[in-house]
Amino acid sequence: MFSLFRESENRHIGTLVLGCLMMSSMGIFANQIVQTHPVNVVFLRFFFCVLSFPLIALICYPLFPRTTRAKIAESIAFARNQPGLWVVVGISMALVVALYTLGAVLLSVGLSVILLYTAAIWFPLTEKLACRYLFPDLRPTQFSGAYYLSVGVNLLGLVTIILGTTQLPRFGSLSSVLGLICAVTASIAFSFSMVLVRVIKTRGIKCEQMIVASSFIGSLIMLPALFLLPIELSSANLYNAVGMGFVATALGGLIYFKGFGSVRITLAPVLAYLEPIFGFGLAILILAEQFTPTLLLGMTIILASNVGYTLLDLWRSRHLLAGLE
Repeated sequence: MFSLFRESENRHIGTLVLGCLMMSSMGIFANQIVQTHPVNVVFLRFFFCVLSFPLIALICYPLFPRTTRAKIAESIAFARNQPGLWVVVGISMALVVALYTLGAVLLSVGLSVILLYTAAIWFPLTEKLACRYLFPDLRPTQFSGAYYLSVGVNLLGLVTIILGTTQLPRFGSLSSVLGLICAVTASIAFSFSMVLVRVIKTRGIKCEQMIVASSFIGSLIMLPALFLLPIELSSANLYNAVGMGFVATALGGLIYFKGFGSVRITLAPVLAYLEPIFGFGLAILILAEQFTPTLLLGMTIILASNVGYTLLDLWRSRHLLAGLE
C-alpha cells in the first residue's frame, strides 16, 4: 500500500496541498466577520468569488495567455451550450457552499469541515435518485461490501458527533441547532454534487467549472439578503470577505483542482483529505475551538473510515490505475 506514495511529483503535490490549505481557511475568514447576518456572510463569499475570476484572468493572461483564453472559453461554452446542466450544477454546488459556510459560522469550523465528508453516507441514495429522475443515461455505481461497511462506520461517527454536540454548553440555542442542521445537510448536498461530477466529466466539462457556476448563481440567490439583513462593510470585514471569496474559494478552488488533476490518481484522493485536517487544525490554532472527547472520537471515526476505504479502493484498483498513469 505504501507503494502508492513512491515517485510522487513534488511540484504537483505541493499544488494540491496548497489548494487544500487555502480552501480549508474559509471558516477562519467567515468567523472573523462581525455585525453581519450569517446569510450575508454567505453572500459575501459568493460575491467576492465572482469578482475574483476577472482578477485571476488578468493576472494569469500575461503569463499563460493560451491557457487563460481556453479556461474562459470553457466557462462560456458550458453556460451557453448546456444551460440546464449549468443551472443544476450551480444551484447544487451553491447549496453546498452556503450550508457549509452557515455551519462553520453558526456551529463550528472544525465540526463542519469534518461533517462535510460524511457525504459517503448519502451518495448511493442521491446517485440512485439522480440516475432515475435526472440523468437516465448515467449508470449507477456498483458499490462493494467494503463501501457499505465504510458507510456504516461513517454513520457511527456522525451519530457520535451529534451526541457530542448536544453536550456542548452552548447547545440548545437556535444558532447552534441550525448550525448542526446546516452542516449535516451540506454533506447531503455534497453527495449530490459528487454525482454531478460524474455527469460533467462524461460530457467533457472540467470540475473547476462547478466553482464558476455556483458563485454566479449563489450571488444572485443571496442578493436580496444584502438589502434585507444586517451587514457591516468595515475594512476588517471586507478583508475577511476577500479572504473567503478570493483566497479560500476562487483561487484556492482553482489551485486545488489543478493539483488534483496533475497528481497521480493513486495519490490525489488521499492527499485531498488534508483539507478537513487543515480546517480542523486552523480552527484550533486561530479560533481556539475546543472539542470534547466524544466529538474528537466521532471526527476520528469519520476521517479514519474515509481514508481507510480510499486506500483500500486504490489498492484494489492498482493494476487498472497503473495502466492509466
